[in-house]
Amino acid sequence: MVVNAVMRDVRDKLIVDLIKDALVTPVVVTTLEKKEKKKKRKYQKKRVLAEDEPKPDPYWLDTFFGFAPEEANMVPNWGHCGVLSPLLANVCLDELDRWMEGKIKEFYVPSKSDVIWNNPEEEQGNTSWPEFVPTSGPDKTRKMDFVRYGGHILIGVRGPRADAAALRKQLIEFCDQRFMLKLDNESLPIEHITKGIMFLDHVLCRRVVYPTLRYTATGGKIISEKGVGTLLSVTASLKQCIKQFRKLSFLKGDKDPDPQPCFRMFHATQAHTNAQMNKFLSTMVEWYRYADNRKKIVNFCSYIIRGSLAKLYAAKYKLRSRAKVYKIGARNLSRPLKEKKGQSPEYQNLLRMGLAESIDGLHYTRMSLVPETDYSLFPSDWRPDHEKLLLEYIKLEDPKTLEEQRSCITEQGLVTPQDYISMLVWNYKRNSIAMDQLSLLRSNESVTGQPHLRVGSNQDDQDHIDKVEENDGRMNAAQM
Repeated sequence: MVVNAVMRDVRDKLIVDLIKDALVTPVVVTTLEKKEKKKKRKYQKKRVLAEDEPKPDPYWLDTFFGFAPEEANMVPNWGHCGVLSPLLANVCLDELDRWMEGKIKEFYVPSKSDVIWNNPEEEQGNTSWPEFVPTSGPDKTRKMDFVRYGGHILIGVRGPRADAAALRKQLIEFCDQRFMLKLDNESLPIEHITKGIMFLDHVLCRRVVYPTLRYTATGGKIISEKGVGTLLSVTASLKQCIKQFRKLSFLKGDKDPDPQPCFRMFHATQAHTNAQMNKFLSTMVEWYRYADNRKKIVNFCSYIIRGSLAKLYAAKYKLRSRAKVYKIGARNLSRPLKEKKGQSPEYQNLLRMGLAESIDGLHYTRMSLVPETDYSLFPSDWRPDHEKLLLEYIKLEDPKTLEEQRSCITEQGLVTPQDYISMLVWNYKRNSIAMDQLSLLRSNESVTGQPHLRVGSNQDDQDHIDKVEENDGRMNAAQM
C-alpha cells in the first residue's frame, strides 16, 4: 500500500525499491542487560560529550518538545525508514485528504438568508458578522470542515446529526477499502460543539455573542439594537498546560501549583539561562496564537518559568528565598545576581568595558505585554511555505520555464548573471594576454640593453590596453 502510494508521484525505480526494502527488511533488535541505575544527585555534575556523540537539542527546544500534545506522541516508525516514516504516512493519507475535499464540496449548501457564506467571492466567510448566521431551522447553512494532524482527524459538520452519522459510515467504508483499517463508531465519536472538543490541547466550543447593530432608520435616526450570534471559539486548555508543566518537573501540586527549580540549567550563566527561557516563551506565544485566552495562558507560563528561575537562582547564589532574588534581580531577573557591593565594580561599568555579558530580562512578565489573539481570516487558497518552495522548484525544473525566461530576457534586452560573468571572464582573459605580451617586451629590453628604443612602444601599448579596458567597461555597463 505504501509503495503504491509512493509510485503515484515517484517514477525512479531505485528510490521505490529502496523504500520497499526499508519497509520489508526486519529490524534486528538487541537486548542489552539492564544495569542498576544509580540514584541521581540533586545537583548533577556537568557532563562532557564524547567525540562521536551528537550535540543535544538546546534546552528551550527540548522543553517545548515536552509540551507536545497527545496526538503528537504517536509517531510512526516503519522498519528502516526512520525519520521518513511520518512523511510516508502523509503520502498514504493524501488520498484521504483528497476524498474529504470532494465531500466538503458536495456537502456545502449555503442559505439564502446567510450573508456570511453566501458570498461567492469569499468561501471562508466573514466572521465579523455573527448576528446574521441562522443558528437553527431549515435555513441554516450546511457546511463541513476537515483538519488532519498525522493520523488524527477532526471533522466539523454544520448541520443535523444524521448527516454526521452518514459521513462517519462512508469514512469507515473508505478506510476499510483503501487502507485496510477496521474502524468502529467508538474511534469516530460524534459530539456536539457545546460540550467542547479537545484537539491539540485546545478546546473547540461555541461561544454566544451579543453584537450591537447600528443602522439608520427613516428620518435619518440612528438606531442601536442588540443582536445574537454564535462564534467558533478556540480556547487553550489550562488543565493540559498544568499537566505538561508537571510532566516536565516545573510544577508540583494540583490545586495550588508551586513552581519547581529547573536544575538542568544550574551550570549555565544567568544570561544564557534567561535567553533560553525567552526563546521558550516566544515559542509558547506562537503555539497559543489563535487561542481566545492567549493572554491568560501565556501569562501563566511566564509566571511558572519566572518562579522556577527564581528558585534556581536562590539555590545557586545562596539567597534562600525568591523574594531576595526578585529584590536584587528585579521582576524580570535582568540584573546580575553575582554582584556584591564593595567587592567588584558596578555591572554597568563591566558591561561598558565588555567584561560582562548582557542579561536580557524575561518576556511577558505582565499580561499587558502579551500580544492579542490573532483573529485574522485564513485565506481560502493558503499553502504552507514549504509547499510553495517545492512547487516553485518543480516549475523551475520544467524546460518550458527556462525557455520562457530566456525569451523574456532577450525581448527586454537584459543580461543574465551567467552571461555577465562569462563576459567578465572573457575580458579578463583577453586583457591578461595583452599584459603578458607587454611583460615579454620588457624582458627583451633587459636582454638587449636598449630601453630607450622600447619606452615609446611600451607606453603606446599601455595606452592602448587602458583604452580597450575602458571601452569594455563602458560596454558592460551599457549592457547591464
